[in-house]
Amino acid sequence: MKKFIIKLSLFFAIMFVVDRACGVFFNYLVNHAKGGYVGHHQFMNNSCDQDLLVFGSSRAIHHYNTKILSDSLGMTCYNCGQDGSGIIFFYGQWKLINQRYKPKYVIYDIIPEFDLSKNDNHKYIGWLKLYYDKPGIPELINDVDSTEQIKMLSHMYQYNYNPMQIIVDYIKPYHAIDKYGFNPIKRDLDTMQIKKTGLSRPQHYSFDSLKLEYFNKLLDYNTQTQFIFVFSPIWYGADERKIQPIRDLCKQKNVKFVDFSNNPKYVHHNEFFADGSHLNARGADEFTVDLFHQLQDLGIIEMDKHPGKDNYCYQ
Repeated sequence: MKKFIIKLSLFFAIMFVVDRACGVFFNYLVNHAKGGYVGHHQFMNNSCDQDLLVFGSSRAIHHYNTKILSDSLGMTCYNCGQDGSGIIFFYGQWKLINQRYKPKYVIYDIIPEFDLSKNDNHKYIGWLKLYYDKPGIPELINDVDSTEQIKMLSHMYQYNYNPMQIIVDYIKPYHAIDKYGFNPIKRDLDTMQIKKTGLSRPQHYSFDSLKLEYFNKLLDYNTQTQFIFVFSPIWYGADERKIQPIRDLCKQKNVKFVDFSNNPKYVHHNEFFADGSHLNARGADEFTVDLFHQLQDLGIIEMDKHPGKDNYCYQ
């Protein structure tokens, strides 16, 4: 029994050392990432100080050409979009950014599936685990799953969401995110891959109360920043009932909402899309200019310059 206890103790001691060593190793890789998504996160959390930020999932990072926005608005802009993310992730991202500075504006691109619908919220906290030692992040992660506070005692677990991404972004990143945070999709729509009959639309949508709670927290957290919610173009068009809670919240909080989802300039116009949900590079440039004009027409953002195009948004 004594030998067994000694061996067991030795095993746990070795595992503890390995766990802490892995934590130190991956923490170094994260802090010295050369680019890609990890470098993107590090810049947002540690360095960005732009006047305007873009939040949202893949349709944010691929739809908003922040170079055009910057030149048009005469202010600094950065695209904080992250594939497959939603309000739970972006509230944590917002907390990290706000510990350093308060941007003047945030454009938040809504994707109902990630921002409102009920699904597995664990997938939204993966990247936030890297910053578990930062104020506000443990509480958010524990809201999703209270057992995470026990799991996070392991430093290996903290970095297990996407370890290969961390290694690749340290050695040679392959995600081409530009200095404005924008990542255009440089391909045309494959009409053989898309449903031209449109999408079936359910009679009822189920919304996630935790996500709605974090939207309320986001808008109440910092009154110095003006939020603008946008539903960007979709090839299929969209059932507006999917975003009704956001419309209601914007009305309640006096927040601007701009809807391009059923804009006839874009719906079923193949030349602007890479797939049914995402604009291609041409569509992103066109949409960004249209959004600029819409913001200008509505008087949402004060600006002096414009890119000299007259492609207005039809509502």
